[in-house]
Amino acid sequence: MSELETPASEAQAVPGPGAMLRMAREARGTTIPEVAAALKMSPRQIEAIEGEDFSRLSGATFIRGFIRNYAKLLKIDAAPVLAALEDQTALPQAELNAPADAGVRMPTANGRHGRGLLGATVLALIMLGIALVLYFDVIDLGAILGHQAGPAASRQAAGQPSIVQPLPQPVAAVLPSASVEGVTAAATPAESSEKPASKPGAHQMIFSFDGNSWVEVKDVAGRTVFSQMNAKGTTQVVEGHPPFQLVVGNASHVRLHYNEQLVDLRPHTRVEVARLTLE
Repeated sequence: MSELETPASEAQAVPGPGAMLRMAREARGTTIPEVAAALKMSPRQIEAIEGEDFSRLSGATFIRGFIRNYAKLLKIDAAPVLAALEDQTALPQAELNAPADAGVRMPTANGRHGRGLLGATVLALIMLGIALVLYFDVIDLGAILGHQAGPAASRQAAGQPSIVQPLPQPVAAVLPSASVEGVTAAATPAESSEKPASKPGAHQMIFSFDGNSWVEVKDVAGRTVFSQMNAKGTTQVVEGHPPFQLVVGNASHVRLHYNEQLVDLRPHTRVEVARLTLE
């Protein structure tokens, strides 16, 4: 059995939406107060999202908006986080209960004043709902515009990968199986025993994931050449020019080979996040 293979018996539950956001935040070195200030929320609300205690928040529609904005702040794809929210979490439903005696004259069968007041109330509620939806970015306008613009825009709005044009400087592509001159990043199943051939002058890193992990890699120029959440049982291969700056989340469940040599992440790990430089 290859050292990149992962036994099928090692089953691990996919993390919930709060755990995904927390791992991404910790990998970027961002604190809860910083996130709360950027999103104009309270630290308790951020803790509730990461702890998946959605009973402390409002209804399902607004929770999705909170999570989408949080993912955008961390510069990660919101689609897997929202999918985990739907699959693993029972969201509270917001209830709008009118008071028993609101002090408002109710419309009567022949009352023109009542009909006018009812129409104004409905219009005010519609305008309030539109404002809240736009504020929390609940409606994906990109998906609507993409449907009208054509198949290419629709695929981009749906979160499908688009074609990446080659850059003049070597960088690592973040899309699975994508290649750019000088740097290559590819996602392959952990069961594969074949290692991609290195390009001349490039140094190769192979990440094998025994658990879900966030990884970020910067090259000699300080550019981010690889940054994404990686699922358990997959392998990522990154090539480029050192020195590399690495941030590895959930480091105890990640095996790293650099130029075919196993790298021990334990000396560089603090609270499950490894930070190190590869020369």
